[in-house]
Amino acid sequence: MRRKSLNVQKLKNTLLKDKKIFNLYSKLNKVLSKNKNSKSFTVAVSGGPDSMALAGLSNILMSKKKHEVFFALVDHKIRKNSTREAYQVKKLLKKNNIKLEILKNEKKIVKNIQKNAREARYELLSKFCKRNGSKYLLTAHHQDDQIETFFIRLSRGSGVEGLSSMSEKTKIQHGINLIRPFLDSNKKELSYIAKKIFGKTFKDPT
Repeated sequence: MRRKSLNVQKLKNTLLKDKKIFNLYSKLNKVLSKNKNSKSFTVAVSGGPDSMALAGLSNILMSKKKHEVFFALVDHKIRKNSTREAYQVKKLLKKNNIKLEILKNEKKIVKNIQKNAREARYELLSKFCKRNGSKYLLTAHHQDDQIETFFIRLSRGSGVEGLSSMSEKTKIQHGINLIRPFLDSNKKELSYIAKKIFGKTFKDPT
């Protein structure tokens, strides 16, 4: 068992020799260091390259800094294959010594799907955080999401305040702090890291 642990650590050290991975790892470490009591946090995983990069880097940080990290994926069960895909993500993460918890949304969503799914997702994730004594929820929102959000709000006729960018830190349900450490990183960087760590990722329809 000890030999396996040493091999895993060696792999993580090798990954950090990659400049792109090290830069994003350092950024994640810096963002978390700004928040007190960040010894325990939860990573929101979807299976897409963005969240997989966050999961991989958080897993490295967990071993380096001795943080307690939880990984959770919300299965909305809106799409036919969502449950099967969720377990495929879980299996891939397990191969990399990451334990993923699948949270199933039992509320039926039939209208305003994006909005209601997002609300249900944050409700389930914040409850999961509270249950595990984790005050921080990390998501992999990035530069491209910022641009997309701006144009969506613009198309809806939002005023100046409504057009403001996503914040690095936001308070959500149950007193949980939502942290977005990669807002100044782009999707291409995150995709590179996810594939380097896991070998593949899954398409995230959201």
